[in-house]
Amino acid sequence: MALVHNGPARGRAGRVVVLSAGAALSAAVLAFAGPAAAADVTIDNLAFKSLDGDSFAIAHVEFANTNLSKDEVVKLLTPDTPTDDQRALAQKLKADKIAIPSIDIVGKDGSKIHLAGLTASHVDAGRIEALDLASLAATGTDNGGAVSVKSDALHLDGVDIAQLLADDDPASAPPPPSRLVGMTLAGLDIVAPDPENAPGQTIHVAIGSIEAHNEYAGAAIKQGDVKIVGIVLEPSAGSGAGKSLASLGYSKIELGMIVSAKYQADAKSFALENFVIDGAQMGSVGLKANFTDVSPQLFGADSAGRMQALFDAGVASLEIKLVNGGMFEKALAYYAKQQSLPPDKLRAQWTAMVGQMAPVMLGGNPAGLALGAEAQKFVAEPKTLTISAKVKSGALKASDFLAISDSAEFASKLDISAAANR
Repeated sequence: MALVHNGPARGRAGRVVVLSAGAALSAAVLAFAGPAAAADVTIDNLAFKSLDGDSFAIAHVEFANTNLSKDEVVKLLTPDTPTDDQRALAQKLKADKIAIPSIDIVGKDGSKIHLAGLTASHVDAGRIEALDLASLAATGTDNGGAVSVKSDALHLDGVDIAQLLADDDPASAPPPPSRLVGMTLAGLDIVAPDPENAPGQTIHVAIGSIEAHNEYAGAAIKQGDVKIVGIVLEPSAGSGAGKSLASLGYSKIELGMIVSAKYQADAKSFALENFVIDGAQMGSVGLKANFTDVSPQLFGADSAGRMQALFDAGVASLEIKLVNGGMFEKALAYYAKQQSLPPDKLRAQWTAMVGQMAPVMLGGNPAGLALGAEAQKFVAEPKTLTISAKVKSGALKASDFLAISDSAEFASKLDISAAANR
């Protein structure tokens, strides 16, 4: 049971994950199907052998105040239970608490997965008050190389996936879309063979931590905040990706991300208040935007309604901010070497180029000259560059963009400004 597969084997690997962690995790997200006598169910030493030849061991299971019988719990956790039967049990289950201290899976090829400390509280109709996984550790092989996955504590608050458990009945009203109130992840670390199949080379991917929190008003999100720290992409030095990074002066990419957004249903306005990607010894890219006429249907369960809401929404303003933290100088040195030019001479060429391009891109709009001048200041002394665009009247919708014939007409609808090194 390889952890990562290509081609037909990928389906088997996915099935193993779903039938192990998924079978147990599904027990934490399942809904009830009417009144039933509630009782505690405790099972020890569950062991299964899947049709694929993989072995599953669950040392202990506790379902507190549940409406499933012991046989039904066993059937729910059995890897080869037919999908329709598992879903039926999933839709039936209700429990005050579910606790599975450990799950161990050994693949027929020797790969291993160990999940520890899986708990869920107040499970009802596909909704969970809190879901925890203390850790995950997995080892295996892919393309002849070793794969390892390690995850520290994961905590979820306010999970609602009733939509995923619902029957595909067109006559039934669709349930509210899935939601998640809060999430924390203490760390994730993955090492796998180089995706370009370079012999003996690996790629290391890690996340230091994730914090996310969402507030809802009805089905629509009201406020969403995400912070991701310590994103690492580290290829082996001898791989193609490693050599490309080294040519820019990096051995790995280290990133952080912050996202903050707010939706006001009464005003039908959506604001991307902050979206920043920050790279160590690189700098950052920030984006802010305001959207109008955003219908609550955008957050609904009906796909046609979501598409219509997206088409009806309009862009009112947009701001992009670049902060140089070393990436510009490294890129300048790299391209200067590629073109056999002194860095100062290449910088002069770039300065002239951006001064000419901005007016052309804006179709001769006077704002293009100002934008070009600020861009030239940034190239000459790269610190910060902020570019803002605001629609002069109302907002631009999808139909407006389709009707615009050239860049000059597009620029005439906007107030465009730029500021370098301020």
